[in-house]
Amino acid sequence: MQRIGKAARAWMAALVTVSGAAMVSGCALDPVGLAIGAAGSVSGPSEASMTADVAAAHRGTDCPTLAALLNAYNDPLPTLSRSERQAQMIHITAVRQLMAEQRCPAGGTAAVANAGSASAAAGEPQGAMGAAVGPLTPHLMQALGLESPRGLVVTALLPGKAAELSGIRGGDVILEVRGVAVDDAVQMRRVLGAVPSGQSVLVKLWRAREPREMIVGPITSTTPALPPGAVYADAPVLPAAPVRERFCVAQVIGSGLFASGVHSPLFTVRNDGSEAESAKLAAAFLEAARKAQPGYWLAPHPRPTCTRDSKVCTSASADSEVLMMLCETEREKGTEIYEALRRDKPLTELPWSPPGSPPAS
Repeated sequence: MQRIGKAARAWMAALVTVSGAAMVSGCALDPVGLAIGAAGSVSGPSEASMTADVAAAHRGTDCPTLAALLNAYNDPLPTLSRSERQAQMIHITAVRQLMAEQRCPAGGTAAVANAGSASAAAGEPQGAMGAAVGPLTPHLMQALGLESPRGLVVTALLPGKAAELSGIRGGDVILEVRGVAVDDAVQMRRVLGAVPSGQSVLVKLWRAREPREMIVGPITSTTPALPPGAVYADAPVLPAAPVRERFCVAQVIGSGLFASGVHSPLFTVRNDGSEAESAKLAAAFLEAARKAQPGYWLAPHPRPTCTRDSKVCTSASADSEVLMMLCETEREKGTEIYEALRRDKPLTELPWSPPGSPPAS
């Protein structure tokens, strides 16, 4: 019993660690992930109505978050085509309207946008990955476990762009891009601008109090895209992780003292144990819970965030629903965690396992 209790407490400590970075930058930097793609369509809705829709989606967002979103929408403008820029301006106009309504200060945002435009006008290369970044404050350094003020903290993500698609999260600290240490947004745009548009780059970042490496792409850049079949000479490559067997349990619970929830049986997975694969599994369980209990678990969840060893993956919605997946490489430890969580808060067991992976016996 004592051993099981220690295991459960260890998981909770890990859960606090992995969720800390996301909490630093705010719960829902872009709560709906709204992307307007119909700006150039003759038969689509009017620009005014689309701007109103975007504004309605972000209404109620605080001033610092609106400023971060405006930076994210402004950042890639020099790299976009005319039609893409028209669509992007719908987001920018909507956010500016909300900032005016709330009388938000806009000095920092204007400086960042103007710096990017000036660099492009001067003929310097410009690139973007769809992430708004800001400097590290002493408070953020302490919260994120950094010993020196190096890198740029991600404050917002542009939906559907390279940073979000590749797994970068709000609260991550970008340390290096293509092996170059980055300390300001203008410098990072120059480093990205030297890469052909549509390619990927190796990014070193700080998450959950430890360094990580991630391939991010496709970026947008003023450097022309390579012709079909051409290979980018500086293409990043990470060594393939070995396939491992792990024993996991997933659960989703609501908020409050008497909140209900569902959990999975103990199940076996065989993959590379990467954060991307683990996050997919956790998200798949949430979808299964929604189908099994129609009308429940409707609040949008951000993509689950995992520890580096993928032992803990978690995601929390704006309604305080918590999705969690816990994994171990030893069957005995996985069983102990499953039994401890089941006794701690009895939940409905949902018969579920990933396709092709039978429940662990």
